[in-house]
Formats: sequence, structure tokens, C-alpha cells
Amino acid sequence: MQFQFRSRIPQCFLPALLLFFMLSLGAKAQANADYVKAYHPHINQAESLLMAQDYAGALESYRHAFGAVPHGFARDYYNAAICATLTNNEKQAIGYLENLVETGVSLEYLEQQEVFAPLREHKVWKKFVKKYPKRRKEFRKKTNIDLRADLDELWARDQYFRQAKGGLKVHGDTLRKIEADNVKNLLAWISQHGYPGERLIGVPDTLEQLPRFSIVIQRQTAARNGFDFTPVLVQAVHEGKLDPHAAAYLIDQQQGKNLYRSKVLAKVSCDKPKECEEDEELAGMASRYLTHKISQEEEEKVNERRAALGLESIADYRNKMRYALEDRRFKLGYDWAVINYKVPSKEAAKVLTESLVAVE
Repeated sequence: MQFQFRSRIPQCFLPALLLFFMLSLGAKAQANADYVKAYHPHINQAESLLMAQDYAGALESYRHAFGAVPHGFARDYYNAAICATLTNNEKQAIGYLENLVETGVSLEYLEQQEVFAPLREHKVWKKFVKKYPKRRKEFRKKTNIDLRADLDELWARDQYFRQAKGGLKVHGDTLRKIEADNVKNLLAWISQHGYPGERLIGVPDTLEQLPRFSIVIQRQTAARNGFDFTPVLVQAVHEGKLDPHAAAYLIDQQQGKNLYRSKVLAKVSCDKPKECEEDEELAGMASRYLTHKISQEEEEKVNERRAALGLESIADYRNKMRYALEDRRFKLGYDWAVINYKVPSKEAAKVLTESLVAVE
């Protein structure tokens, strides 16, 4: 005897149930997303497209990135909003600015950005402004403001005796105790709350590249046998709590090596400019951006490291940093990307530039 299963669910409800099931799976996938695989490749592609002035293509890549994870990063929402503005997608631009406000960026800051001037002429901007107080209130409700204040205090404690009379020379022992205590507190808070990313503590009214508490990590160098934050930073990147460029820089700072080539460009200036200008080769280099020489084998190794952290290749990163120096509408650059060398003489400049090559 055969039994035939018959669904008691009306056929008209099946498409809705299927959609609900698919959305549930999508939400679960978002929550468990590995940002290195699901998010940053789309962001890298979006930034390459916007540098090529393909703003529509960049928008599509941003859409894929934001759709694959629970939340994006503030600078990415900012850049996406610019792309939407430049392609006359006013509602989409406002949507990304609303995402940005939810991270802590202030209306006053956005009103000062010239790139959004065309957007401010539309009705959607007035609605955005009207809803801002409510969104600002929601941001403060969701964000751990007290934790951010505690984290900022770590920076203040680090700086106090360094700025006091005598500085490190007089207060060295005290500063070492403060640094050890700062590490202890930071690790305790990370254990309790997770890494303090944008969703946990927000960003200041303006967009920041590194929060103040990062000084605690930077002080713990390998040369001083400091605590190695590398595993903490890498995990934070995978969880979407830390930008991979910031992580690469902090790891490079700790290790005292340019493992990820976070410092990718260089400028050389001479204390005796006339003396350096007399040398034709040095004069040419002084007006250009330089980069450290690297073998093909080493570049491949660095690129493997960078890819494992969700970063673009060295070549793409170099191009991106050069672009950021020319087109400042977008938030693409990082302060640490350019090293400024100041040398005392022509001879010193020649020695330094032996390891550098002009960027084409």
C-alpha cells in the first residue's frame, strides 16, 4: 500500500514561504559572514571601478558588499554615497548617508563636504535632515559610549607623562607601568565585549582611520618584547570589526617590519635643498613619489599575506594611495601609507634613495 503525502499548505502561500525561507538563510549567512571572503573583495573591486570613474559599476560592487554582511564600514558607506551622488541616484545616496549616521558621523560634518552639494539641493536631503535627530538618538542608544570613553582614557594616560616636563627620560618607569596596565585593560575589555569596532563604540563625528586606543597596540613592539596583538587583529578583521588596512598597519608597527607594505610610498626632502637640487637624479626624485624596491619573489609573498587579510595587491594599493592624493573626494587614503624622509645632506639622500625607485 502506498501513501501519498499531500501538503495542507495552500498553493498560493508556497511562494511566500519559499521567499521567507530564503531570506532566513540569507540573514543567517550574513551573521556568520567572513568579511575577508564576503566583503572586502567587493570593496576592493568597487574602489578600482571608482578610480576608473565607473561610478555605476562601483555602486553595484558596493551593493554586493553590503548585502553579504550584517553591516559595512563607515568609509565604505561614505564612498558609496559619493558614487550614488555622482550618478544622480539621490535616494540611494541618502540611504548610504543614513547608514553612515548610524555609525556616528554627524550631520554637521556631512554638510561641510562639498561633494554632497548637489545632493543638498534635493527634497530627499530635507527629509534626511529632519530625521537626523532621531537617527542620532538611535546611534547613541545602540553604541557603548561609556566603553569608548574608557578606551579614550587609555590614550590620555599614555600621553600624560609623555607630554609632562622631562617626558620619557624622566618618567620612563611610570610610562612602562602605564603601558602594561593599558594592555591589561584593553585585553579585558576585548574579552568582555569583543574587539571595539565601529558598531560597538561608533566613530567620531568625522571619519577616523584609527581610534585613539590603537596607541596601546602600537606601543607593544617586538623590539621591546611587547604583547603581540596579531591574532586579535586578524580575528577582528575576519569578524568585520577592523579594517584590514588598519590591521596591516598595526601589525607592521608592532613587528617593526613592513610585512604588509602598509607604508607603500615615500617622499624625500633635503635640509639643504639647493645642494640636492644640484644633483640631477636627486632633483628628479624629490618631485616624485618613490617606493621601496622589492623582488618579484618577495612581492608574491607579500601579496599572499595581503590577500589572506582581505587586502588588494601591492600594485593596486600603491595605485590607490596615489589616486587618493589627487582626488580627495573619496576616503581611500591612509596617513601611514606615505613615509616622509628628511635627510641632512646630498650624501645622505643618495644613500637613502639607493633602496627606492620612482613610482611610474
